[in-house]
Amino acid sequence: MQSWQRGSKKLAHVWGKYYMTFADKQITVFGLHRSGVAVAQLLDDLGAKVLVTDPKSGDELQEDIDALKDREIDFVLGGHNRRCIEKTDLVVLSPGVPLDIPILQEARAANLPIIGELEVAASVCEAPIIAITGTKGKSTTTILTAELLKRGHFRRVCTAGNIGVPLSSEIRRLTVEDLVVVEASSFQLETTTKFRPVVSVVLNLSRDHLDRHRTMEAYRAAKLKICANQTAADWIVLNALDENVSAFADETPAKPVYFADTADVKVDVYVEHNQIFVKRGGESHQICDVGDIPLPGRHNSQNVLAAITVAQIFNIPSSMMRSAIRDFSPAEHAALEHAFEPVKTINGIQFINDSKATNVAAVKAALESLSGPILLIMGGYDKGNNYQPLIECIQSRVKGLILLGSHTGIIRNALAAHVVLRDAGTMQEAVKLAYSQAAPGDVVLLSPANASFDMFTDYKARGQAFREAVNQLEAAEPISKSDICLDQFSD
Repeated sequence: MQSWQRGSKKLAHVWGKYYMTFADKQITVFGLHRSGVAVAQLLDDLGAKVLVTDPKSGDELQEDIDALKDREIDFVLGGHNRRCIEKTDLVVLSPGVPLDIPILQEARAANLPIIGELEVAASVCEAPIIAITGTKGKSTTTILTAELLKRGHFRRVCTAGNIGVPLSSEIRRLTVEDLVVVEASSFQLETTTKFRPVVSVVLNLSRDHLDRHRTMEAYRAAKLKICANQTAADWIVLNALDENVSAFADETPAKPVYFADTADVKVDVYVEHNQIFVKRGGESHQICDVGDIPLPGRHNSQNVLAAITVAQIFNIPSSMMRSAIRDFSPAEHAALEHAFEPVKTINGIQFINDSKATNVAAVKAALESLSGPILLIMGGYDKGNNYQPLIECIQSRVKGLILLGSHTGIIRNALAAHVVLRDAGTMQEAVKLAYSQAAPGDVVLLSPANASFDMFTDYKARGQAFREAVNQLEAAEPISKSDICLDQFSD
């Protein structure tokens, strides 16, 4: 495997850097929240004349407005109007803004360029970018990759992007001596045009976000933009066991590097006899035991393999990788909260908060990582899921399925023939209902497969509600199943 070297070549060639000129341009930023505020500040610093627009009112956005109050930034709030695109040189979108809203259709008809916050930030980023995408595992792999790279000789290694810190907010601190690991969602990637990471990583690809992308082909096309501008000087890290992902190698000149949790001729980082190896100089070198990984589940083992593959490209010594993996503490990283997170065990029943599992692939991975009988809590805002891939796991592992919320008809239609289903109107009711049917050795798993905003502000609020419901269950004196409708799962 060829490795990355910091050499004397021009920065633009080595790191894929490119510049856009924003000074004195009139730019409209759509979407004010975290990414919108960060890119508005960056554009203002770069000399642009910025207007920010959002469908929410000023009262709802007061905290975000306050973050921009000392700048000469204009606002159109409570909806979009034609002033947002009149006399505008460029439109910049926050990731949550759909491309098909009427005002943006007008902008396209007027031939206005439309790009995203990630594109703006990357275009002026001095540091080399490692970009990570996939349907599941992005945050975990982003953090793991950064932790491994911190063992190298870089001034600073930071994380940004969909992980909760917009790249725009990190730009002022980054230099050519740093590295930045960017978690890139499909929403962010679809509004890129020249984005070129030195290393792109594609973890997996399965059905998700079809409420926005409409088709799997469009979703894949958005993900493919992570490597659209890469050249033979760059790398693309791919999951060899995911056919949808490994095929990306045919669509980019970047050098492919493969990982898999099995041994294979073409795989560069792999698992054999429960040990992780990397191929280097024609030989295999052991990194660590799979048991050293402080994150449960096969899906997290694959995330570690992807992170090791990136670290290998950047010449991180095997011993340093090993110590970084063994020392890794998920509890120290807020972005890993609500991702297959053990809450506590009550009377021999384990409660796991996987609120961040907002698609079917993530739920399947969670189910496959558990051996005990499972009481599964699912439901929320459906993003166009196909639940058929869950049937086998549910038949073999799930003893009861609790549907949370009022928008669960699609799940019911897909799974009712394979498991006993019951409804819950609140998280507290769902947890009590699951506990009523659980026995010592069972697992109560919140893994919704859906977005949260039918009942909660975000997946974090949903996960916190689960934690609180479990804590309330434990605080009950005594915990009595006789008070919790034991017959709920009887036919």
